[in-house]
Amino acid sequence: MKTIKAYTDGSAVVKGKLAGAGGFGTYFPDLFGSKKAFSSGFKKTKTGRMEIRALYHAVKAMPSRSTEPILLVVFSDSEYVVKSFTEGRLKKWILAGWRNTSGAVKNRDLWEGVVNEIEKRDFLTLTLKHIRSHQVEKESNENKKKELLKNPDIIGNMVADRLADYKRHVQLLDSDSLT
Repeated sequence: MKTIKAYTDGSAVVKGKLAGAGGFGTYFPDLFGSKKAFSSGFKKTKTGRMEIRALYHAVKAMPSRSTEPILLVVFSDSEYVVKSFTEGRLKKWILAGWRNTSGAVKNRDLWEGVVNEIEKRDFLTLTLKHIRSHQVEKESNENKKKELLKNPDIIGNMVADRLADYKRHVQLLDSDSLT
């Protein structure tokens, strides 16, 4: 089984003059022999939508066919995204007609996009792992920072975080939907 690691992140401005501006980043340090990244910025979105969109692009980057099984390990700092899989929330929402205890599931359009891409790839096993965000930036001890920077998963998360910054895009897209 081939294992591929992806790092995903999403962000959006919560308040102020630029409230709603956001972006996502998806980073593969080794996608079949090459580094690969996906990123876009949007005029009006929310962080949760960008986190899901980053996951969508990680799954969509997988080939449509494969002669060998592929394990896609996605590292995300979004507990919302990770727990949707690890705690079976996504399956429960689907079985309940896209409803949860609060009513209609938020971001259904993006979740359906993720599910659709997974279902197209019967050779794919998806595993999500939570990684704490901004570990290096939050660490004040220089020796501990150096140790953190030796961890390839922390580096991958940092790259995805930078990709998710909407300010790196010259043009922000109007719609954050998949269509």
